Amino acid sequence: MKIAPDLIPVTSIHIVGSNKLQNKLIVSFLETKIGLKCTTGSRLRFHSNVDNKLVRACLLLDCLNTDLADLWVVIKSKTEWNLSQCLMALFNVEPAKGIEKEAMTRGVRGIFYVDEELEMFLKGISAILKGEWWYSREILWKCLLEPKTSADEPLESAASYGLSSREKQILSMLAHGASNKDIADYLSISPNTVKTHIYNIYNKINVSNRYQAAQWVARHF
Repeated sequence: MKIAPDLIPVTSIHIVGSNKLQNKLIVSFLETKIGLKCTTGSRLRFHSNVDNKLVRACLLLDCLNTDLADLWVVIKSKTEWNLSQCLMALFNVEPAKGIEKEAMTRGVRGIFYVDEELEMFLKGISAILKGEWWYSREILWKCLLEPKTSADEPLESAASYGLSSREKQILSMLAHGASNKDIADYLSISPNTVKTHIYNIYNKINVSNRYQAAQWVARHF
């Protein structure tokens, strides 16, 4: 039986970067606050039990003084990484870099900037571990609603995908940045029911994450 990615537990966090002192402090902080096994190192690697398909890892990449063009190349070269099993986020990102759209397109779950408050960093990591995306709604919609090129293929109407009225409602809320808990509370249903709906929605519209679903909504609704 295929299991929805959001139902697969995250079992470890790995921090990649050359700032050993900083990253060891982050490891200690996250282990204390979140309770998952945390490690750090200077090399990109998929830190998980690759023999166990029912686990996921969270990979945090330190972008301070990093050539992001090289980073994309390295990430792309890691073809063995299954992004449904590896929740990737970037931290120590310079706000002026303007990498948000490319990061979302590459499956990066969130971005933390160099001036991020520790409390917000913890809140964001916790959200990512729950399967959410950590971008501001302003940035999300700026990326999603940019004019499409003339090369875009003609689109089928949303009605042709067989979405129920409840699925359309959940999809719309999801695309506007609502968390699973927000949706569950608003609709008075359980979080597991929300996850099941989202899994079915993804299958119907052929997407694999919240960003792609939001893109779909921006183009079809």
